[in-house]
Amino acid sequence: MNCPVSCVDNRTQLHGNSNPCRACHWRRDRAKVDTLTTQIKRPDRFPYLSALRGLAALWVVMVHVAHMPNPHLMLPWWAEALVGNGVMGVNLFFLVSAFSLCLTMPKHDKEERPYLGFMLRRFFRIAPLFYLLIIVTCLLRIFPFSWSAIAANISFVFNFIPGMGYQTGMVLAGWTIGVEMAFYLVFPFIYARTKSVTLAIRALIVAFFVAAAFRAVIGNLVADPASYINQSIFGLVPMFVFGIVAFYVVQTAGEWKYKREIGAVLLASVPLQFYVIIYGLAPFGPAIYWQGPMFGCLLVGLYLLPIRLLVNAATVWLGNISYSIYLVHSPVIVALAYKSSVFQRLQGLGLGPVETYALALGLTLACVIPTAALTFYGWENWLNEWGKGFASRMAGRKGQHRIVVQEAA
Repeated sequence: MNCPVSCVDNRTQLHGNSNPCRACHWRRDRAKVDTLTTQIKRPDRFPYLSALRGLAALWVVMVHVAHMPNPHLMLPWWAEALVGNGVMGVNLFFLVSAFSLCLTMPKHDKEERPYLGFMLRRFFRIAPLFYLLIIVTCLLRIFPFSWSAIAANISFVFNFIPGMGYQTGMVLAGWTIGVEMAFYLVFPFIYARTKSVTLAIRALIVAFFVAAAFRAVIGNLVADPASYINQSIFGLVPMFVFGIVAFYVVQTAGEWKYKREIGAVLLASVPLQFYVIIYGLAPFGPAIYWQGPMFGCLLVGLYLLPIRLLVNAATVWLGNISYSIYLVHSPVIVALAYKSSVFQRLQGLGLGPVETYALALGLTLACVIPTAALTFYGWENWLNEWGKGFASRMAGRKGQHRIVVQEAA
């Protein structure tokens, strides 16, 4: 039977009879997701997500400070175990990115052209700063690139093309942007088919099959399959889907009885999983995919128990400017290590390896963070906010009475 008009007008309530309509079932199923997404409008959004972005950005900076100079900055084994694996911060970015996209998707249901609105918002979130760094890279002549490479980077298709300046990106460490943009193309379709933990896990299994098939055939198609696999969306898509699984786990976590205790257990498991991964103790499969459960435990654990050591005003602010930190840090390190030889001078002071690294990291952050703040507030955020308005206008809004008319008919 059709619902009364009062039920249609008030989308947050079900009618009193025992036979609700299909639309009301859909609204009830989406209620928990909508509860999570209402916090998007708050200035602090989700502090634990911003904090994870900030920590991931710092982790990437840490490894590049140690490994980009020539010679590398040497560290004792215990410090190298943490610093040297800072590339994992990229996979943490991917997981948090997919989680965050799930939070923003319900608002696209209200648009006439939701896919267009989604892609335009993601474009203006990523492209302005990336294009600025392409210009800087060309002006500084950090690497010589062809016009075809420039075109591939501007159009964001470079992740699919092997070779220097293509899949690797023109911007230092910019290969991840190609992966992100490729994932954006398919995310709305994945999200539409993952409305629960069970369905998200099924999507994860499919992602693993895609990655396995890709690994099996790519060796016959490119000259350097190992590098291509490590930086390809086809090999990395499971990391994003882990973020979708984490999203639906968090959605159900509000009903758990012992939230803080479970959060503590999940957070305590992260160092143990890290140890298993870095020392090659993963029981099966590529070790990179074991980072998914590790970072999933970290994300859900911080949701349940946001310990101040990791989630605080400083890490949240760094998370807000994390994209700028990620893109500007490599040119800064190049300037310090090669253009001015500052790192070599630090190595010549006769200090211990830990002290030398600490000075190099501190100097790098002293340059990177103000630069990132400047690019964020003066360029990235400004154009991102303008792009949101433009995307909303282009996507349009659905008529408020359309559902009423359809159901009344």
